[in-house]
Amino acid sequence: MKKNLLLICLLMFCNAGLLAQRLPGNAVPNHYQLSYAPDLKNATFNGDETIDLTLKSATNNITLNSAEIDIRDASITQAGKTQNAKVSYDVEKEQATLSVDSGLTAGAAKIHIVYNGILNDQLRGFYLSKSEKRNYAVTQMEATDARRAFPGFDEPAYKSTFDISLIIDKNDIAISNGAQISDTPGPGDDKHTVKFQTTAKMSTYLVAMVVGDFKCVSGEVDQIALRVCSTPERANMLGHALESTKHIVHYMNAYYGITYPYGKLDQVGIPDFAAGAMENTGLITYRETDMLVDPKTGSEDERKNVAGVVSHEIAHQWFGDLVTMKWWDDIWLNEGFATWMANKPLNDWKPEWNTNLDDAQETGGALGLDGLGSTRAIHANASTPAEISQLFDGIAYGKTAAVLRMIESFTGEKPFQDGVHSYLKKYSYQNTAAEDFWNEIATVTHKPVDKVMPTFVNQAGAPLLQVKAACEGQKTKVSISQERFFVDPALAAKGSPEIWQVPVCIKMPNKAGGVCKVLTQKQEDVMIDGCFQWVFANAGGKGYYRTQYNPAMRAKFVPEIGTALRQAERVRFVNDEWAMVNSNRQKIGGYLDLASGLKNETYFAVLDTFLTRVNYISDKHLAGDDKKKFAAWVRGFLQPFAKKLGMVRQPTDNPNLRSLRNLVLSTLANHEDPAVLAHFKSLVEAYIKDPATGDPDQLDSAIFMTARHGDAALYDRYLEKMRASTNEPSAYYRYMGALTAFTDPSLVQKTMALGISGEVRTQDLFRIWGGLFDNKEIQKDVWNYYKSNFDTIQERTKGGLGSGQTGVTSAFCDHALRDEAKEFFEKKNIPGSERTLRQSLETADTCIRFHDAHFKELTDWLNKHSTSK
Repeated sequence: MKKNLLLICLLMFCNAGLLAQRLPGNAVPNHYQLSYAPDLKNATFNGDETIDLTLKSATNNITLNSAEIDIRDASITQAGKTQNAKVSYDVEKEQATLSVDSGLTAGAAKIHIVYNGILNDQLRGFYLSKSEKRNYAVTQMEATDARRAFPGFDEPAYKSTFDISLIIDKNDIAISNGAQISDTPGPGDDKHTVKFQTTAKMSTYLVAMVVGDFKCVSGEVDQIALRVCSTPERANMLGHALESTKHIVHYMNAYYGITYPYGKLDQVGIPDFAAGAMENTGLITYRETDMLVDPKTGSEDERKNVAGVVSHEIAHQWFGDLVTMKWWDDIWLNEGFATWMANKPLNDWKPEWNTNLDDAQETGGALGLDGLGSTRAIHANASTPAEISQLFDGIAYGKTAAVLRMIESFTGEKPFQDGVHSYLKKYSYQNTAAEDFWNEIATVTHKPVDKVMPTFVNQAGAPLLQVKAACEGQKTKVSISQERFFVDPALAAKGSPEIWQVPVCIKMPNKAGGVCKVLTQKQEDVMIDGCFQWVFANAGGKGYYRTQYNPAMRAKFVPEIGTALRQAERVRFVNDEWAMVNSNRQKIGGYLDLASGLKNETYFAVLDTFLTRVNYISDKHLAGDDKKKFAAWVRGFLQPFAKKLGMVRQPTDNPNLRSLRNLVLSTLANHEDPAVLAHFKSLVEAYIKDPATGDPDQLDSAIFMTARHGDAALYDRYLEKMRASTNEPSAYYRYMGALTAFTDPSLVQKTMALGISGEVRTQDLFRIWGGLFDNKEIQKDVWNYYKSNFDTIQERTKGGLGSGQTGVTSAFCDHALRDEAKEFFEKKNIPGSERTLRQSLETADTCIRFHDAHFKELTDWLNKHSTSK
């Protein structure tokens, strides 16, 4: 009976609740005039707003979104008659209703509102950002925080144009979505007023403003004006972002077949910023580490990361800004597309970065999340701000991008590009839903994309393809069955009804091309001309599914992976092999034996995929003699790589080789290789004395690994250097991250105290706590301290980083800690963190289950393979 009652609630009352959060829909905005006067000293602002709108029917009330806004005066004008409006608030729904005595008719009307607001410290809406020297006024409106900057129709489907002006201090500048059209003195001797061009039609969450003494560098590409800006003390770090922007905008103009639609493009690095970056039309804002690169000490990874973030945000100018989802349940139409697109211009500009292999690794990460029972479908319902915030996750970004790569491979790159162009052109300045996209792609490519994509978008999870092959005469019969992949064997044993339409391409040894088919049934056979000992069922590595091969074929296949598979295919195969171990479908020794097929690996992404799990085994599951034996085996595997690569960067090194060297050395250091630890220690000493020395690509690893063996004197030097590096983001975060690696109890206590202090920016709190929780040796003490000081942490974050607060639970690999965390966070009931908590607890369960299932076999394997006594 309870199940039936719950189902009724889900179908009826819960849906009613969803609708109740939305605006009534009777009024449609057309244009906003917004004028702001921010007071940076007192952290407040005054606003003056006029909204031109259309009423669909007669009414006495107009409801707007409004939060933390004090409306001082409101009026509604229609047909030349102005009425003062009474204002009533619904704080829970973040709405304000304007009521007039004389009824309004269907047609045009105008709202005028004068109001006050707070430049808050929550990193959302119109908020106060602080550098070491001064205050700034900046915005972050996505997803539902424009209502903290102005009362309005804060839903993505209500696209409007905006006229924005700012009254600011005499020596400051202002930047907004549109180009500046005037700058006039006053009011008063100490102010000036900056007005901006009318924007294109856009959603409220894309409105943006920044105010302060920002310094900019300028450029141009395809007759589009570009600026990249930061606080004055960091202006020397803007060059790489500007150079990246030129290449990215030029590439995207050509790819989309639609020139960048907003005239000018400003990009600004902000000292306090909760997200990585935000794609506001014509004014992209960034966390400083995602936009700034020191030209002298920046590593190749930093350059690649900044270019990747810039590319993602610029991609949004078309996907998300020009064409926007109707509601947040289709946020993947924004985030997944930008993630999918981001590496294309980088691969064109910097092919040596091997971003196609990053894509393969990203697909593996998305499949990892999708293997949890607590995962969600790409399309998921959400109504409240807390529910909406949970949609910005690895499913919206990583899974969607991976599915799009699969669809692109299925249709062919050029037909898919033509479909994207047609979709963007058809829906420019409009809002769309999922079916609008896949219908358009299906129409243009003449492929059943409209049949394939819904099975991946509307169902949670991902398929596992079980593959076996046998020769029958002069043909190979490949039998493939599909089921939903669960990392939890108990969930897999229960079974699950999902069936996907899966585009699969099968590769055979020593044969060009492959055989492709869309699987639509639980089990299907594919007949291939010729007799082959093995097949690989993910040619190109772009399929969004797991694969498991029958043991006999796998035994023939594994020794050849280094030569028979391309790099992306190797990344995907190694990732899937780990998934089979993690779900108890395969023994741990089988995974570690992959080392024999990777002993000559030359690509960072492939070896990184393998060694990430090797480090996981060592860090999470081993201690004492077993840990020593495992470390000896790892050293035996990697020392030939280190000998070949050398420890010192050479002028002829390409980015892949530099990354590969750092990976090998950092993994050796993690497994107590004395030569590498000594090398890292010397790098740290030289860097502390002169930051311009040393290999930037090894510095993060060197500083972190040296801290593991560091004493109080080294800790104090790190802390001093961190505090002295506030104008050098890369150095600042290198030292901050390394503070979490020290294991002396008194030093751990200092780092935990730092993690609740006001010294660390709100945006960085979980850099501290995430690092501390990842350190198994101190985890229990960290958890006890975290619980005791949780209210302080929550007050620091104002609840805005709820997912981070519960996400620390995923680091646990202990029954007792896991159960304590579950009880603790369920009592706290932090809005917006429910799914993150479930996934974090399930991740902890996976680690615990892995230990229980594989520890004995791992010990036996070590006894056979390690030379350590």
